[in-house]
Amino acid sequence: MLLTTYLYTIHLTPPNPFSPDTMHAKLDTPSFSARQLLFSEQQKSHQQRYNRLAVVRLLVFGATLVGGWWVYQISSVWLWLVLGLGFAFFVILLKKHRQIARERDLCRHLAAVNEDEIARLNLTFLRTETGQQFAVPNHAYGHDLDIFGDHSLFRLLNRARTQAGMNTLAQWLLYPADDIEISVRQTAVAELKPLLDWRQNLEATALLETNTGLPTTFLQNWIDTPDSTVVRRLRHWRWLPLLTVGLIIAALTGVLPWVYAIALLGLHGYITAQILPLVKAYSEQSEQLVKTLKSYGILLQQIERQGFESSKLKQLQRQLSSTDQRASAAIGSLATLTENLNFRLNVYFFMAVGLPTLWDLQWITQIENWKKTHRHQLMNWVAVLGEIEALASLAGFAYANSATVFPDISAEPLRVEARALAHPLIAAQQRVANHFTIKGLGQTVVITGSNMSGKSTFLRTVGLNVVLALAGSVVCAEAFVCSRLRVYTSMRTQDSLQENTSSFYAELKRLQTLLQLTQQINPPVLYFLDEILKGTNSADRHNGAKALIAQLHQKSASGFVSTHDLELGELAAQHPFIENYSFNSTFKDGKLLFDYTLTPGICREFNAAALMRQIGIEME
Repeated sequence: MLLTTYLYTIHLTPPNPFSPDTMHAKLDTPSFSARQLLFSEQQKSHQQRYNRLAVVRLLVFGATLVGGWWVYQISSVWLWLVLGLGFAFFVILLKKHRQIARERDLCRHLAAVNEDEIARLNLTFLRTETGQQFAVPNHAYGHDLDIFGDHSLFRLLNRARTQAGMNTLAQWLLYPADDIEISVRQTAVAELKPLLDWRQNLEATALLETNTGLPTTFLQNWIDTPDSTVVRRLRHWRWLPLLTVGLIIAALTGVLPWVYAIALLGLHGYITAQILPLVKAYSEQSEQLVKTLKSYGILLQQIERQGFESSKLKQLQRQLSSTDQRASAAIGSLATLTENLNFRLNVYFFMAVGLPTLWDLQWITQIENWKKTHRHQLMNWVAVLGEIEALASLAGFAYANSATVFPDISAEPLRVEARALAHPLIAAQQRVANHFTIKGLGQTVVITGSNMSGKSTFLRTVGLNVVLALAGSVVCAEAFVCSRLRVYTSMRTQDSLQENTSSFYAELKRLQTLLQLTQQINPPVLYFLDEILKGTNSADRHNGAKALIAQLHQKSASGFVSTHDLELGELAAQHPFIENYSFNSTFKDGKLLFDYTLTPGICREFNAAALMRQIGIEME
C-alpha cells in the first residue's frame, strides 16, 4: 500500500563527495514519528472495519438459515436458490474480511518499522538480530570494528527480513567490493534512497508472511536432491485413472462387474505405495516450504513491479524474468503444486479422490518437473531478493542520516581523505568530527593521547567508514575519498585458555598475519594498531614498535598506530613517513575534560597521575 502522502522528493547525491551539490544538499528526512502515528491510526481504522464486517458476516449467515427455513415452509423449490445466494454472499464477505485483516496487519507492521527507525536514530535497536551468526573467527577487522554484536554496524544498517538479505549485507561488510561493484551499488542505493514507501512496504510485507526470516537451507537441500528414479519410472502410469474412473462409472451403472474396477484400484494402491516414502518426506517439510515460497513470491513480485533506472537494480530485475515465467509466478506455482499434493493428508479425500486419480503421482510428478526446470534458478532468485534487501538497508541508513555522503573511490594506490569524519555508532548529537588525510604507501600515523581521550574511537571511526565506503554505502562525513583497500586491525587481542596463549602472544599472532598480508601488493593494506605491544615492558614495546613501523614502511601498506609511548612519537623527526597526531585532555576543578579533537603533534597532557590521585593513590 503506497502512501503518497509520504512520498518525498530529493536530489540524488552524486558519487563525488567534494562536489558542491554533495556538500550543500541535505535530505529532508520525514518524521518517522508522524509515520508511526499515521499507520497506527490506520491500523485502528482497519480493525474497526474488521469488527463491523465480522458482525455482518454473522448476520448474513443467520439470515441465510432463517430465510432458507422460511422459504422451505412456502416452497422447497426456492430453498437451494436462497442457500446458494446466501453462501455466495458469505464467501464474498469472507474474502473481504481477509483483505481487511491483511491491510490492518500491514499497517501494524509499517508502524513497527517506523518505531524501529525512531529507535535506530537514537542508537537503540529493537530488533534482536545482531549478525553474530555471520561473524568470522580471526577476521581481519570484524571483531575490532564492531561489525556484529549488540552495538554494531550490522545492527545499525540492517533492514533486511530474510536470511538471504541479512547474509548478503553481512558479506558486504566483511569483504570489500571492487571499484565497479562499489560504483553500481552507490547508484542503486541513491535510487532506492528516496523510495521510502516502497522500501518500508517491502519490509512490512516480509513481516506479514510467516517463515520469511527462516534459513533457506531446506530449499537448497531440496533443490540439490537428485531426481527421483521411482517417479521417473512410474510417471507414464499417470493416465491410468482415465480407464479406472471409466470402469468405476461402468460398475456403478451396472454395465460391468466391480471386479475390474477393484483390480485397477489395487494397481493404484501398489503405485501409490512405491512413491509414498518420497511423498511423505516432501509433505513433512511442505508446510514450511509453502509458507516460505508464498512469502518469497510476494516479495519478488513487489521487486518485479517496481520501475528501476540504475543498472544494478535493472540487472537484478532481469534475473527474475530470465525465463518465460517470472520468478514470483514460478515460485507461486510451486507453492500451489505443494498445496494440491497435501490434500492427500485428509484420509477421506484420499480414499474418495486420491486413490482413484493417483493423486500423489500426478502432483509429485509436476513438482519434480518444476524442480528439473528451475533447479538452477530458485536459489538465484533468493539471492536476488537478498541483494535488493541489502541495498535497501544501505538506502535506509542513508535516508535516515542526512549528514552522510557517498564517498569517492580513488584510483590512487592508497588514499584516505576525510572532512568532518564521525563515528556512525555514536549518537549524532554526541559525535565529534575530525579532518584527516593519509596518502601513499609506507606511511604511518602515530596517535598519542591520554586515557579515554579518543584514540581507539578515532581508529574505529576511520575503519568503520572505510568499511562502509567499500561496501557501497554512504559514510558519516562531509566529504570522503578512499582507495580500494584491505582493512586490518589489531585492537582487542585477548588471551585464550583454549589455545593456551596470552594476550601479548595473541597480539603477536595478529601482527604476524598483518606482515604476511602486506606481502600481497594489491590492494594495499590499511592497518589500525591500538596500544601497540602493550603486553610487554616499555623498552621492548618501544623497540618492537619502532622495528615494526620500519618494516611496514617497506610494504604495500599504510596505517595508524596508537600508543602511550611518547618516544615513538619522536621518530617523526627522523623519518618523513611517520606523522604525529594526538588527543588531549585537561584536568580542571577535579574533573577530566576531553575535546576528542585530532590535533597535529605529540600529546603533552596525560591524566593517569591525576586519575590515580583521585582514587587515593598518594603520588609524589
